[in-house]
Amino acid sequence: MSQRNYIQQLLDRTGWTRTELAKRAGLDPSTLSRFLTNADETHELRATTIKRLELVSGIPFSDDNPLKSAQTGMAEAEALPFNAESHLDVARAIAALSSDTKNLDAWTLQNRSLELAGYRSGDVLLVQLDAIPLRGDVVCVQVYDWANSRAQTLFRLFQPPFLAVATTDIDLHQPISLEDSRVAVKGVVVMTIRARPFG
Repeated sequence: MSQRNYIQQLLDRTGWTRTELAKRAGLDPSTLSRFLTNADETHELRATTIKRLELVSGIPFSDDNPLKSAQTGMAEAEALPFNAESHLDVARAIAALSSDTKNLDAWTLQNRSLELAGYRSGDVLLVQLDAIPLRGDVVCVQVYDWANSRAQTLFRLFQPPFLAVATTDIDLHQPISLEDSRVAVKGVVVMTIRARPFG
């Protein structure tokens, strides 16, 4: 798979614009724009640029399957960036909320890690980025695998000095230390949207 196809699929999967993807990855927005519109197929982005895109999206670039879940030695992906095409009503609600609140990010929970705290798989979690968490808050966390240039996005209860789950699923019962240099709290869940399961 070409780098252009990878980036286009990242944009399609996350619903982010080129500018938003670039900013999240710490890149100049013109970098992606020029690359995607350049007709010169031989031009490639630097490996460090691709690594930044992998880290921010949690989706590794791979020739065989560029959209597989990030592997960090943990389970399959616990959360995915919200896909606006899957629930248009939810997307409209998020857009309305985002107009009043800056730095709001939407993720779809993919597991039972917070079931005893009232969150279900499929819930859309709205994260206030860079908010300061309080004990008991649900937080968005990224756990980095620096050796493989990958990251996994998780949602956990903020219980300093640990991040904890609220589930009966024994496989998820691994507290994460906030002192681990691979762990970064990205924001606090400030709202949840639960779409109607059918119809």
